[in-house]
Amino acid sequence: MSLRKVVAGLAFSCLLSGIAVMAADTQTKDQAGQHSQWKNSDHALATCVAIANQEEVAMAKFAESKSKNQDVKDFAKMLVSDHQNFLKKLEKFAPEASRDGYLTERNENATNETKQTTTTQPKKLGEVNVSVDQTNANAEGSRLDFVALHRELAENCIRQTKDAWSKKDGNKFDECFIGAQIVKHAEMKNKLTVFERHTSGELRDVFMAGRETTEKHMKRAEEIMKKLSDSHSSKQVSDTRN
Repeated sequence: MSLRKVVAGLAFSCLLSGIAVMAADTQTKDQAGQHSQWKNSDHALATCVAIANQEEVAMAKFAESKSKNQDVKDFAKMLVSDHQNFLKKLEKFAPEASRDGYLTERNENATNETKQTTTTQPKKLGEVNVSVDQTNANAEGSRLDFVALHRELAENCIRQTKDAWSKKDGNKFDECFIGAQIVKHAEMKNKLTVFERHTSGELRDVFMAGRETTEKHMKRAEEIMKKLSDSHSSKQVSDTRN
């Protein structure tokens, strides 16, 4: 399997997770006794976009510190700046998810406490382990917080991607990062295009401006990927001749 297919698969798996949560959110709204934690439609759309931007900031900072390629480092730096500026524009509509450090502020103790709570006294149901706490919560018809669920998905995606990319260096890392950025920005362009149809006024203007920036990022990522590919091909030819 080619490197680009691997990168695309990784990014697409994160995308599918987000789509699954949105589908679950829609279904939950129709169920008696279940209510999403979205305040209104603008809050829902802005929060989804803000969380995706938080992911971009986190991964761009990681790439900026790890890459040795100046084009990649400059691109990552631009991503951090532009996505942070976009988050400031979204703050009016999604103040929680737009906050600096939203995906990194929870400490290790809170994570450990959550793990302990969800793994207490496990029961086996077929091949699936179900905790007593989870079973009781479901039996009581507890409400799901879909803002928190989107946040957890983003945190898991960042963690898994960093784990995978930490094992790569040089050109391999740069290709992974830039390839992922092409996929993620294509996804964001599509998301903003659709979201524009379901909002109006100031938020719609924010989404339109964000889409234009997204297109600029995607074009730059494609240019860098071509340079990386050409450089890699030239090196292979040189190695073959030697």
